[in-house]
Amino acid sequence: MMDNMFVAEHGAALAFLHRPTTNTLAIAIACAVVGWLLHRYTEWSTRPRPEPTGPARRPSPLDNDQLEPPAVVALLTNGYETPRTAVAATALDLATRGWIRFTTVEGELVVVTRGNAASGDSLRPFEQQVLNHLAARAFNDVTSAGTLASSHHRLDRRWWLRFRRSVATHAHQLGLSKRRYTAIELAPSAVAATVGLLACWFGARGGDEIAISDSWKPRVIWVAVLFALATLAWRTVDRAIGSAQRPTDLGAARTAAWLGYRQRLRDRIPSHATVLAPPTQQIALAHACVMGVAEQVLYELPAAPEDHRIAWSEAGGTPHIVRVHYPVRPGYGQHPWKVGTAGIVVFFLARWVRGFLTRVSDGEALRSLFERVPGQVDLLQKIAEILAVICWLPIIWGAWAIIAGAIDSIATRDRLGAVVRARRPVEVLPPVLVTVVKPFAERDRFSTYLAVDDGKRTWVTAWLANERSAAPQGAQARVRATPLLGYVRSSEPVGTATRSSD
Repeated sequence: MMDNMFVAEHGAALAFLHRPTTNTLAIAIACAVVGWLLHRYTEWSTRPRPEPTGPARRPSPLDNDQLEPPAVVALLTNGYETPRTAVAATALDLATRGWIRFTTVEGELVVVTRGNAASGDSLRPFEQQVLNHLAARAFNDVTSAGTLASSHHRLDRRWWLRFRRSVATHAHQLGLSKRRYTAIELAPSAVAATVGLLACWFGARGGDEIAISDSWKPRVIWVAVLFALATLAWRTVDRAIGSAQRPTDLGAARTAAWLGYRQRLRDRIPSHATVLAPPTQQIALAHACVMGVAEQVLYELPAAPEDHRIAWSEAGGTPHIVRVHYPVRPGYGQHPWKVGTAGIVVFFLARWVRGFLTRVSDGEALRSLFERVPGQVDLLQKIAEILAVICWLPIIWGAWAIIAGAIDSIATRDRLGAVVRARRPVEVLPPVLVTVVKPFAERDRFSTYLAVDDGKRTWVTAWLANERSAAPQGAQARVRATPLLGYVRSSEPVGTATRSSD
């Protein structure tokens, strides 16, 4: 009776605890599978094709007798997505045109945001946005490199979205690119996500009131499908409001020309080049830094943070862009024996707790407690049911840890390549997890992600090293790591991926 009263009072809230109906669950599963397949197909079919490298000379001007702005060059040469380096390149371009000036005070770079631009020179929207960013950090029209570095948090998602859209719009006006994802290409995955989410809604609202212990499998499937559909919907919306581009015929030709010019810049720009250079050299540095050359400029002029997940690499002999993935899961980067032992303990302990909670929900355990609170028996048993289902999470992780620990105890991946990114976990973790991990990271315990590219892949999964096995970014290294847990057994620097000082 108590259970019936509880359901009557909280019927709307408990509707989602019902077992989902089979037909609607099947529709939701089909929508999730088809939607994600269409999502991936659209990504594959619209991907920019690799362009052949043109001659090692500066590209000729466009029909308007002007070269593309450095931010547009960044878009063309970075997979038709505007990278963060475009901000520093735009600042250098502003300096060449007299809108800002660079100088040094006590050895630190200083940006004077009030310049003397040529008469008739106007700013494009993304250039005005960068100038506003510099001016907002200035006091009496002066800001320093340190101030810019400490204000990276001001460049939020909305700022980047507006900046990238503006650069893409200008590239489109020049006839160099067009939108990568049109409404026709986004519609199929959007429809699949919408229909699937509606099926999840009606399937849960119209489900049967069956005990969780007797229907946990369809409930778990329902939750997983709901998460997959919600993620698909979010990714589709992100594509719709994003600024990803694909090239026109003219844009493909210009991309090849700029990639050829990259080789000339790499051969001629010394490693000690500075932003305090004549205007003709500043514009060359602007073009170089957006193509992975003269990276010292980005450290000297930290107008925007370095991108943790996109990097230039010359591993394998061909310059290319690699994307870095930083896995976040319990046990990642830990010694296989430690993870395997923890997995055994968690697996058997969680199984025992689940068995105990199942007996509680069936009324076979804690009878003396139930006799003292007869009016709450149904509620306590329902709570025990829910906790018993939740116990499947540590059970599954424990099983995974046992398998991964056993495999990684004997398996090792050996990779010789360039360390394109070396990052502390607190730098790349989602903001929700940073507050949890940061207190541990501030202790003596040291760990760092290493992304090693050997030139054979466009995606690199970063491994997690400790103080003994870490390697610096920019080095050529031989790294030995386990395949599943990403535990770095050893790293041996064998050179440098950058040029020596001229």
